Amino acid sequence: MESFNYITNYMSGRKTAKLSIRRPINKDGVAGINGDDFAREMEFLAAEGVEEVIIDINSVGGSIKEGFSIFTAIKDAPFKTVTRVVGIAASMAGIISQAGDHRIILDYGIFHAHGPQVPKGAKVEAALLDKMLGSLKTMIATRSALPEAKISEMLGKETVLTALEATELGFFDEIERSKGITPELIVSNDLDALFEMANEYINNNDKMDKLNKFLELENATEDELLTKVTELKEGSLKVEELTNELEANTSKIEELNNEVGAKVLELQASNDKVTELENEVKTLKAVSAEELVNSAIKEGKIKEESKDLWLTQATNDIEATKSLLSGVSNSSSAADITNEIVGDEVENRNEWDFQKWGQEDPQGLEEMKNSNPAKFETLINEYVK
Repeated sequence: MESFNYITNYMSGRKTAKLSIRRPINKDGVAGINGDDFAREMEFLAAEGVEEVIIDINSVGGSIKEGFSIFTAIKDAPFKTVTRVVGIAASMAGIISQAGDHRIILDYGIFHAHGPQVPKGAKVEAALLDKMLGSLKTMIATRSALPEAKISEMLGKETVLTALEATELGFFDEIERSKGITPELIVSNDLDALFEMANEYINNNDKMDKLNKFLELENATEDELLTKVTELKEGSLKVEELTNELEANTSKIEELNNEVGAKVLELQASNDKVTELENEVKTLKAVSAEELVNSAIKEGKIKEESKDLWLTQATNDIEATKSLLSGVSNSSSAADITNEIVGDEVENRNEWDFQKWGQEDPQGLEEMKNSNPAKFETLINEYVK
């Protein structure tokens, strides 16, 4: 079914449901309780596998025909039915209250019964009225166990009973104690006034039930509800305080992140500057080395073939290379001096390194470069390492 007129509390898959009869009983399914519509909603619950249905009743009654359909739908339901008078069960509504497997009336409730009545100005055959009266007697006689004479007496007049009186006569199995302030439904009140008073109380009670459910309480008193609401309010203020604190901390963290980011950018800029200066130094060293080696070649101190070795040396240590080259003359002079070296001197010079040769006999070093380039290269490689 797409929508319900009378089912007030049901969720798919649940085993219990609640319906309400809180309007007059007549064909108008909007302003009243339509018997066929009510029966269809009961059939829907049966098809859903519901095991127990509570029918709340607060009604001034109405059509006997529509009431028959409602009574039968409750009596013949395949699940347990509980009729619960939560205000006034008057006229046909009182008869319907007897259809449940278990019948409850709240301690302030009113049970009202009478025989069939003919609307003013309408004509109904006496025989039909007798048959209707007989049906009403049957509908309540099996549940109350009262003698037929007593039931006839009750339905022959306007009978209005309190919850206690109705229960003592067997019309109800249980009196339910109400919570909080209850309406004073006096039997002498007008039926319509009784209905309105009960309805107002029921609506307020529904709101309290919803509040109890929302606050996850059960049958809480007004003071308990106020305490719970106060706790929630205090909790809300604490949450607001923590939220403000979190926002402040978040802003502080963001501020620190910005400071760190600025420092990182500064450090990156410094690193870039250092790298730039290092590159400039390397370039200057390379240029100076190139100029020094080219000058030595031009002056005949070293040969073109050894340029790369001298460039490496000069790039690594320009001052030492200058000092070394300053003691080297041209190739021819180096050769002459080398020829004059005696055997003992040669033997002693076997342990000289490149720097020693440069300091003691640069001309001999130059001659070695020409006459024994392999040894010269070995000396220079060991010196450069």
